[in-house]
Amino acid sequence: MCRKRRDATALALAVTALVLAGAPAVGAPPTPAPSAAELGVGVRLLDAPVSRRDDPRAHQYIVDHVNPGTTIRRRIIVANPSPLRREFAVYPAAATVDKDEWTVAPARTANELSSWITVDHDHLNLNPEQEATVWATIRVPEDASVGERYAVIWAETAGRPDDGPIRAINRAGIRVYLSVGPGGEPPFDFTIGDIAGTRAPDGTAILTARVVNTGKRALDLDGTLSLTDGPDGLGKGPFKVEAPTLAIGATTNLEVPVGQHLPDGPWTATLELASGWTKRSATARVTFAPPGVTKPASDSDHSHIILVGGLATSALVLALLVGYARRQRRLTNQPVILRAWLPTPPFNRASDSR
Repeated sequence: MCRKRRDATALALAVTALVLAGAPAVGAPPTPAPSAAELGVGVRLLDAPVSRRDDPRAHQYIVDHVNPGTTIRRRIIVANPSPLRREFAVYPAAATVDKDEWTVAPARTANELSSWITVDHDHLNLNPEQEATVWATIRVPEDASVGERYAVIWAETAGRPDDGPIRAINRAGIRVYLSVGPGGEPPFDFTIGDIAGTRAPDGTAILTARVVNTGKRALDLDGTLSLTDGPDGLGKGPFKVEAPTLAIGATTNLEVPVGQHLPDGPWTATLELASGWTKRSATARVTFAPPGVTKPASDSDHSHIILVGGLATSALVLALLVGYARRQRRLTNQPVILRAWLPTPPFNRASDSR
């Protein structure tokens, strides 16, 4: 069951809690609590559905859609990266997605999905740098209702009683996103809009965007932001974008800081986001000005200003000519013929047949 840990990427430090383990003996020197490195927990998922082999999200979390009455199994690696032998507890517990936040329940709080999950080894004793394989089984009842459910399969370790009066509890887990229902899988989808630039009080340029989950599954979004066509042809990025977990039908307002010394612009901002294999992008022209500050129109707007100004001038000249003509008729009682002088077009020799 156990073998040496081969891959440093297996390490996944997560939630740490501190609990009192009793007061120290009178006169005993204080014992420092163990460090996070000594209480590290490594977890990783080994399996993904055949239909999701190209979905990077399905290699990180258990993401699946099944019919009622289905049983699925997944292998999870639990590793001990600490220099000490440790005991680990492995168990499922509840989780929820509320608007734009993934929330885990305290301790071993259960929900419907976690009650469907069992593990073949709920306690492990691992030597330093050792790892073990745990099989997690999810049995969906025949009468399960349609919908997506959330849970976490945790691996947890705690400090030993002789570590001191304060014991640290550290756990890391694999998220479970399980959709239940007949037929095909509900769609993943989202939109990106309202892209704009602003600045924080300390001068940091920030790109903002509105993301809406328009699909029927929760999303874990990340991606990149690139800035091009800036002042003097400058380009910046790509900048890494980390977005929250987004519930079905929920909206989040992204904020991507891009530095204090970035020129105001304008820039062409290209925002690319993905949740698994669902990818979307949006592009907009933005300026990073502080809130309430209006920037002069860019070069692309000058033609509009010139056109409006030219039309206003022409209307004024025409009104003056008409007024002058009417005044002359009243004074002389003679008809006055107005002639408009227009520029003579260039002589076209190619069309002159004479």
